[in-house]
Amino acid sequence: MDKDKFKGLLEITGEKTKTATTTKKSDNGAARRQSTNNSMPAAKAQTSQSAAEQPEVEIRPRTGRPAGKRSSSDYKQVTAYIDLATYKKVKVRLFEQDEKQEFSELVDKLLKDWLLK
Repeated sequence: MDKDKFKGLLEITGEKTKTATTTKKSDNGAARRQSTNNSMPAAKAQTSQSAAEQPEVEIRPRTGRPAGKRSSSDYKQVTAYIDLATYKKVKVRLFEQDEKQEFSELVDKLLKDWLLK
């Protein structure tokens, strides 16, 4: 069994590893020393192309969902313990409102109002 589980991955990425010396048994049972080099110069020669030879990549604007609060540096995720009955009533009321509001928006607004007092 190959001791280097990531050998194939390293060869694919073209990263070099140190030259390792391993001991293998031959068919007649005698041990022989074998030096191995896990780098692949042939593969590197194929992948290393000059900038002029590489195809030009078109950069498109990002599509899909807009960045949310989790990825914004303007928001911080926090944890608070709230009575379960109160939480359920608030979620129901938020759902029933015509103008939908997230729970975190409500908490943020209440905390801002509290700071202004």
